[in-house]
Amino acid sequence: MGLLGKSLKINSMEIKNRFLRSATVENMADIEGYVADALLKLYYDLARGGTGLIVTGATSVEASGKAFVNQMSAYDDKFIPGLKKLAKVVHTYGDGAKCAVQIFHQGTAGYGYSYGALDGGYRLNDLKEADILKTIVAFGQAARRVKEAGFDAVAVHGAHGYLLSEFLSPVTNNRNDHWGGGLENRMRFSIEVYSAIREQVGNDFPVLWKLNTNDYLEGGNTIKEYIQVAKRLAELGVDLIELSGGIKEQSKLRAKLRAEAGAKEAYFLQAIEVMREAVVNTKTTLALTGGIRSLPVMEELLEKGVDLIGICRPLICEPDLPARLLFSPDKRSSKCTSCNLCLHHIARQPVKCVEYDPFRSVLKKI
Repeated sequence: MGLLGKSLKINSMEIKNRFLRSATVENMADIEGYVADALLKLYYDLARGGTGLIVTGATSVEASGKAFVNQMSAYDDKFIPGLKKLAKVVHTYGDGAKCAVQIFHQGTAGYGYSYGALDGGYRLNDLKEADILKTIVAFGQAARRVKEAGFDAVAVHGAHGYLLSEFLSPVTNNRNDHWGGGLENRMRFSIEVYSAIREQVGNDFPVLWKLNTNDYLEGGNTIKEYIQVAKRLAELGVDLIELSGGIKEQSKLRAKLRAEAGAKEAYFLQAIEVMREAVVNTKTTLALTGGIRSLPVMEELLEKGVDLIGICRPLICEPDLPARLLFSPDKRSSKCTSCNLCLHHIARQPVKCVEYDPFRSVLKKI
């Protein structure tokens, strides 16, 4: 099975292999944010598909933080029973698979992957101190609910132009108080969110963090700034940092990065060495996501210092890809073509692979 099949311990959590299902918005909850049967079926398929660590799609920590109508929520204790069902599905059918809930706040509509997103009226630069502190507390409480629901870890969405990312980037954060200005101030929100989460879940519960390596926007953060952010998060005790990138127009950006990467596949390959150095004296592990499709590339990335291979779109069309690559003679690359139709589909409908939808050919004839 090679390096991909080796187990890995992150804090108190042991992962059976090096596959990470990178958080993917499902848009399958009911209209109030409760876990619905469609979500349970999706995670049943993922659990049986062989992924070692499954991270759910972004789950809102406040009612105003939802990006999509049918997005999961964790802003109230009333959501715990449904989340418990989801964790139980993964643990029952995943043959040792571990699972985490990604908690997030959309922030200002129009950033991230929020094509056609709801506008909750949230404006980072207009927020009052009390509003900021309230949202920090909300992250901590959402993490508590994730733990109480029986998940193995909590993941924080700190990338892609959502709220934590907006605080970090000088493009989206124009505040002139202690929440904005220099990088130290712009990091304050992330640091306070982490502190609030730790206070609720304790030191033995793994906290995962998705972080940009570059904003890919003029005037935005580059790898230079994100090295400092990663170093600080690692020193504080974040257990895993998942490396990604980008803030706006993600489909166009991913297509461009994919073309530039070519046979190397991984968009953010160049960040591995410097990010590994940033966390070298800590217990923080690293995951890399973005464009990874083939077994040789996955093994190469692990040899270069990545601990987990993050995959998103390939698992939409092939939820059993990890099991196929690890245990079957079929070692072909993922059939995912990175067409990005799935990304646009979730703006109004449940996530699915549009390219390989068997009903697509029927629809074309209508």
